[in-house]
Amino acid sequence: MPNVDASVKFKVTDKNFKVVASYTPYYGEGNELTVDDVLRQLESLKVTHGIKHDIIKNMCESNRPLPSVIIAEGTKPQLGEKARIETLTEIKRESKVVEDKDGKIDFKNLGDISSAVVGQELYRKIPPTIGATGIDVYGNVIPGLPGKDLKLVTGYGTIVDENDPNLVRAKIAGEIQIIKGVLQISDIHYVKGDVNYESGNIKFNGNVKIDGAVMSGFKIEADGSIEIRGNVEDADVIAGNDVIIAGGCAGSGHGMIQAGRDVYVKFVENQTIKADRDIFINGDSYHANLVAGRSISAKGKKSVIVGGQAEAKISVSASQLGSVACTPTVIKVGIDPKFAERLRVIEEEIKNSKESFEKLEKSIVFLYKLKIDNKGQLPPEKDALLIKLETAKKTLPEKISTFEKLKEELLEEQKDIEKAFTMAHVGVYPKVKVYIGNQWITIDDNLGPSQFRIVDGDVVRLSK
Repeated sequence: MPNVDASVKFKVTDKNFKVVASYTPYYGEGNELTVDDVLRQLESLKVTHGIKHDIIKNMCESNRPLPSVIIAEGTKPQLGEKARIETLTEIKRESKVVEDKDGKIDFKNLGDISSAVVGQELYRKIPPTIGATGIDVYGNVIPGLPGKDLKLVTGYGTIVDENDPNLVRAKIAGEIQIIKGVLQISDIHYVKGDVNYESGNIKFNGNVKIDGAVMSGFKIEADGSIEIRGNVEDADVIAGNDVIIAGGCAGSGHGMIQAGRDVYVKFVENQTIKADRDIFINGDSYHANLVAGRSISAKGKKSVIVGGQAEAKISVSASQLGSVACTPTVIKVGIDPKFAERLRVIEEEIKNSKESFEKLEKSIVFLYKLKIDNKGQLPPEKDALLIKLETAKKTLPEKISTFEKLKEELLEEQKDIEKAFTMAHVGVYPKVKVYIGNQWITIDDNLGPSQFRIVDGDVVRLSK
């Protein structure tokens, strides 16, 4: 067998991250290959990083061919963290009963609805990071790799912040929902079924729609409108806008409907309804307390207002007022339901301001007398008090004048009662009392179609 020197051949692969050696051992009297020989050859190839000395040593000591030995390996750049979504608000309503200070459980309050206000931060995209840098076998630094990115998706009622492309805010106020994996803002909160112990009380900053009824003892509050497909028992329904009840509102007198605009209801019995604008009843009202800022209208050919009280600023109308049973029924028009309270507040302000003016005047006179007695001098604290009292006194006349003008305007509004009227399209029965402003008339006989207005300062019945 001929003498053969040991030899090695190199191949740089994997985008300069690996050096693969093909080793042939010596034969006979041939020369062996040392580690230093291999290192010198690698140096001539400018391979400087990731050299595997132990593997080279084992290779050089091998007495058999090794066709593929990795003798140098670079450090590969790392993949960064992928982008992710960070939620900045609570998304789900938790059904959580509340325990009061006495240890009693309130099963009607089951926690707040997860809701957002305009501009509220909802979620943020955390961008992908760049991974650690790598080094190839030649010692070159290779930049790290970015993690997987994701598209920032916005749902209904949301918007990307104009100054931060990774931040999503609420475009509208409403309930926070997840629909098909996308966060959305709905200005309507739906209750599929009745408002009862399963749903708990409802408090929401948008609109509320109830598919069923509202059971006794429960409460619905909404900044927008409330729409109820069923009946309302002895419950509280309070809306910033309209209340629309497809059914009726009946109970034992412990319920209340209140709207910042209008109330629409099929019928009402033994309950209180208040509307800043109008009340529309599609049927009858029995023994109810109705208060409207503008008008009350019981529609329908046989609609009646029997018992209780109906009070509105402009008009009250129905097919029939009172009943054949002579049920006491009070109708009031020509007075703003909030007039008395508004007038009371204004008069209280005027009274308090005048009393304050008199007290300040007395205190100022006292301090000036004290100043004269002390040869025109006052202690520093008394002098500071005098300045403070005189400053306060100067503001009161203007304040009093402002409230007196408000009072005049309010009283002027109330003078316009000649436009107010009460209408009975079919008839009026005894024991119905009709007020227009501060004047009234009591009905003693069965009357046909009637309209009541102020004429020459008195309430008179006009034929419809």
